[in-house]
Amino acid sequence: MNDEMKHVVFEETFQAAGGHIPKDPEAFTKFAHQSREMALLLPFYMYYFHPSEWKEYTLFTNDPLPPALNHAAHIALDAPALHADKQIKRFFHEAVSITSIPGDYQTAMSVANWTYYLFRKYHQICERTRVSNTVSK
Repeated sequence: MNDEMKHVVFEETFQAAGGHIPKDPEAFTKFAHQSREMALLLPFYMYYFHPSEWKEYTLFTNDPLPPALNHAAHIALDAPALHADKQIKRFFHEAVSITSIPGDYQTAMSVANWTYYLFRKYHQICERTRVSNTVSK
């Protein structure tokens, strides 16, 4: 299922980016500031395609969005209802351990709101993956 989810994340990101996916975490983050959909895809895209670069960027950036998204993803993926893969949960656990949680008004939404939307986005990705698997079999 991991490869299928990676494919779904790529497709959704490609579509949300209008066919031009930013090449690095900094460019992606700038794009995410302009589009909530890109912000919601950002942590998942980085997990699948640029995990090392994402952690390093998160550690050294002054931008509060990456740490906020990491903290929100960590909280969202830990929800029992999602049944999230242990690897992605571990990734975001490690990502939040290297930064502090930003204040509520440093990004477009509070971490609590980001958590809600990231929960929904992950659930949507899982559902789309299941549908894709059902159709292809």
